[in-house]
Amino acid sequence: MMKRRIRSTEEYIVLSISGASALCIAPFVLIRFFHGEWAMALLDSFAVLSTAFLFIYVFLTGKILFARRFLAFLCVVIVVATIGLKGPQQLVWLYPAIIGIFFLVNPQQSFIIATAMVSVLGIFLWEQLNYIFVVQYVFSTLITLLFSYSFADRMLRQKNQLKELSIKDPLTGAGNRRALEEELLRVTEQDSELKNQTPCLIIIDLDEFKKINDQFGHSVGDNILRDFTDLVSQKLTKNEHLYRFGGEEFVVISHFSNQEKASILAELLRESIDQHRFDKNLHVTISLGIAQYAPHETGFEWIGRADKAMYRAKDAGRNLCCIAA
Repeated sequence: MMKRRIRSTEEYIVLSISGASALCIAPFVLIRFFHGEWAMALLDSFAVLSTAFLFIYVFLTGKILFARRFLAFLCVVIVVATIGLKGPQQLVWLYPAIIGIFFLVNPQQSFIIATAMVSVLGIFLWEQLNYIFVVQYVFSTLITLLFSYSFADRMLRQKNQLKELSIKDPLTGAGNRRALEEELLRVTEQDSELKNQTPCLIIIDLDEFKKINDQFGHSVGDNILRDFTDLVSQKLTKNEHLYRFGGEEFVVISHFSNQEKASILAELLRESIDQHRFDKNLHVTISLGIAQYAPHETGFEWIGRADKAMYRAKDAGRNLCCIAA
C-alpha cells in the first residue's frame, strides 16, 4: 500500500487560493458570455483555467515555488485587467488580491508588488474618482497593506522560530536528535557521485561526564556542555554540522570530506578540548569515533560503526580518536 504523503502548510495555502479562485470566478465566465462581454469572458476564462491548472499541478507534484509566484502574478494581472475593463466598480476585487499576494510570497516582496499595483490603479482611475472616493481608496488600501504586511511578517517570524526550536537542542544550541536523524536520512537517500568526497561522521563522547555531574552538580555539567558546543562550533566549516545525540554524546557530520580530512578534524577537536579549562577550572577530555559513509548502508548502521569506534577509543584509555572498520 502506498504511503500517503503529508502536505506542507504552503501547499495547502496554494491549493486553497487556486481552488477557491477557480470556483469563485467560474460563474462569472457564464455571466460574461451570456451578456456578450467577450473581453471579460476571455479574461475570466483565462483566470479559471490558470488557477485550475495550478491546483492540479500542486496537488499532483507538491511543488509550490513556481505555483506561488505564478499565482501572485495572476492576482496582479487579473485584478488590474478587470478594473481596467470594467472601471472603479470592480475595485472590490483589489482587497482579496492584496491579501492573497501576502499569503503567496514573502512580506517584503508582497509589499512592493501590492504597493505598485495600488499605485498604478490609483493613477489610472484618478480622473474617474471623486475626492471622497479617492480618500476612501487611499486609506482603505493603506490599511489593508499595513495589516497584511504586519500579519504576514509576524507569521513568518513565528514559523522560523518554531522551526528553529524543532531542530535545535535548547541547552547547547546544537542540532537536536530530530535534526540529526533527518540529516542522516537525507545523506543516505542521495546517491553520492563524488569518489573522494564522501560524507564522514564523527561521534564524540565527553569522558567520565557522569562523575562531573555527581561531584559538581548538573549546573556545572550544563555549563561544560555549552562551552564544549561553542568550542567545537568554532572549529567547524559551513559544510560541517554539530548535533547533540543525547546526554554528553555529540555528532559531527562533515560533507564533501573523506576519512583523512575527518581524522584531522577529529584530532583538532580532541586537542582543543584537552587544552581548554572549563567551569571550576575542570579538565575535560573526549573520545571520538570516525566513520566514512559506506554506500547502501543506513543512517543507523553508519552511526553504529562510528559508535563502536568511539568505544574502542574509550577502552584504549580515553582522550583518543579511532577510525571505524
